[in-house]
Amino acid sequence: MCNAGPTAVFVVIGALLLPSAAVPAEWGLDATAGFSHDDNLTNAFADRDRRADTAATGALSLGLYEQVGAGTNLGVGLVADGRTFFKYDGLDNIGLGARAQIRTKLGLGAEAPWIAFGGRAVHRDYNDDLRDGWDYDASVTVGKMLAPRWSVRGSLRYDAFITDRISPTGVPGVSTAAYDTDGWSIGGVAELRMTDDDTLAASLSWRDGSVTAVTTPDFAVLAKSDSAVIDNTFSNGGRMVAYGVDATTWTGGLVWSHALGRSASVNLSYTYRSARAAHGLGTYVSNIFGVLVGYSY
Repeated sequence: MCNAGPTAVFVVIGALLLPSAAVPAEWGLDATAGFSHDDNLTNAFADRDRRADTAATGALSLGLYEQVGAGTNLGVGLVADGRTFFKYDGLDNIGLGARAQIRTKLGLGAEAPWIAFGGRAVHRDYNDDLRDGWDYDASVTVGKMLAPRWSVRGSLRYDAFITDRISPTGVPGVSTAAYDTDGWSIGGVAELRMTDDDTLAASLSWRDGSVTAVTTPDFAVLAKSDSAVIDNTFSNGGRMVAYGVDATTWTGGLVWSHALGRSASVNLSYTYRSARAAHGLGTYVSNIFGVLVGYSY
């Protein structure tokens, strides 16, 4: 069951701030639907442990936006998303939560830089109950338009996932909180508006923190892990173990977006991720492809 605590905090903050604004608030609706394919869902180091799958994805957000000062805008909203995997249904999940952001321009004109502070809390309910938990992130982002068709932005972000409960059984003396992760990341995005309807964005980020890697039982990995638990999603009749390990991760991506009128778009994406685990455990890589149709009102 979802704990509504963090969601209520966002709603209360928004309710306190919005009435003080001088400009009437506006409602906004954003929706996406599509597919994604990940060739290393397990974050495995060895080829024998890699598991690939495709998921149908969807997301919906309802937000309230208001100008609270000259060049400053506040947005609060409710969010919902979900994923259904074709093969590993233990990863199927529904997320419900809230988000908030305040954004201000540091000057006048379209090319003035801006800064934004944002936060989000979403509870995720998985088919695999041990994965249920709260997904948090907070970020500060700065951006600037360099030219009529060029813009850049950079961000500092903290993310954390905290499960509702942990398995009571495991290796004596080793935590079973293998699905709990957190980390800090820094990254940037360069965006080119190629035509009135087409935009290309390139991103690069670096993250330092904990990740979950699922492999066949490995005492060498166990000895250098912070936590471990039997994984029910990827076992397929055999034993697979989820390990909590520290890693530094580089992620690069490309997104092409094509507008379908004023309110809709189609988006194609490719993401490459390379994570080097601490203590010489190894490096795992992932290739992620996606196609999304988006609608904004």
